Amino acid sequence: ERGRRRRWRLGASFALMVVAPTVLGAWYYGKVASDRFAAGASFVVRGVESGASVDLFSSFTGMTSAGSTTSDSYIIRRYIESPDMLRALDDMLSLREHYSDETVDIVSRLAQNSTLEQFVDYWSRRILTSYDSTTGIVSYEVQAFDPDTAIVVADAVLDAATQLVNELSEKARLDSVQFATKEVERAEERLYAAQMGLRQFREEQGAFDPVINAQLDAELIATLEGQLAELRAQIVVLSESVGPDAPRLTQLKRQEEALADQIVQRRAAIGGDGGGGATANMLAEFEELQIEQTFAQQRYASALTSLEAARMEADRQQRYLAIFSRPFRPEEAVYPERLRNAFLIFGGAFVIWLISTLIALAVRDHVR
Repeated sequence: ERGRRRRWRLGASFALMVVAPTVLGAWYYGKVASDRFAAGASFVVRGVESGASVDLFSSFTGMTSAGSTTSDSYIIRRYIESPDMLRALDDMLSLREHYSDETVDIVSRLAQNSTLEQFVDYWSRRILTSYDSTTGIVSYEVQAFDPDTAIVVADAVLDAATQLVNELSEKARLDSVQFATKEVERAEERLYAAQMGLRQFREEQGAFDPVINAQLDAELIATLEGQLAELRAQIVVLSESVGPDAPRLTQLKRQEEALADQIVQRRAAIGGDGGGGATANMLAEFEELQIEQTFAQQRYASALTSLEAARMEADRQQRYLAIFSRPFRPEEAVYPERLRNAFLIFGGAFVIWLISTLIALAVRDHVR
């Protein structure tokens, strides 16, 4: 009698814990579960000069290095699963309405009043992504309850990924040349200020090149000194034949004094005789402005060269999406995997029943 009761309990527990869940699961997957169609694509993020050695290094070490496309691939994969992507797709394709349609079975259906967090969690079960660190291939698969929606959503995801790569590439390019561009702008401002300073100096002084004016003044002084020497020679010769009060001698002496005064004034004007005249100050200011202009021109030329080099380097670091498997319209529903899921339910229920039975028998024997 005790053995019969034990067998009856085992049979009842097996029917309750194994048979019932298996039958219920088989009925749900066979009759109730809605078909889910899948569409996806595979692509690789490439750079103009990205080498295989860089990504190979990253695959072995697990670290992303500068110039590697590995980080970009991870960014795109995360973006595909992100709320930003989901919001964009929902605004464009009304995904919430599709996934919460009343024709979808209640288990697979998105709740009508679901929050954004619940929608994101639901989306994570309707999109599958993968990344192969060895080959750099990013793949994704989108699930929908009709084939037309599946292909439309898959195409939209691919377009969004392409746009993101372009934005990342453009941002990296702008960041690379931003500093060089600012240096060119600063160099332009300095060169313009130097040129305007030189122009203002010429307008105020009324001289295009004070150096030429100083040379002319020096030549004039040399001419005056020659005339003074000749005049003094005449005075010496005339003094030997006439008296000191002779009109001719007096006139020559007056001319000598005038020439001497003129020479002194001209020397003082150009800074001679330690006078630090106006011409010397003008020359010093003019040379300072010329030096500033020359340095500004050299700096501007160097900044332009650096900007061109930065642009060439940025162009070599551009990224693009190399698509080698595009989405296509599915003809058969891939999900749910009805037979597989039914066997999984049976296997899980059987293991749970077996463990529970062994624990119950062990506890009963221990109590006795």
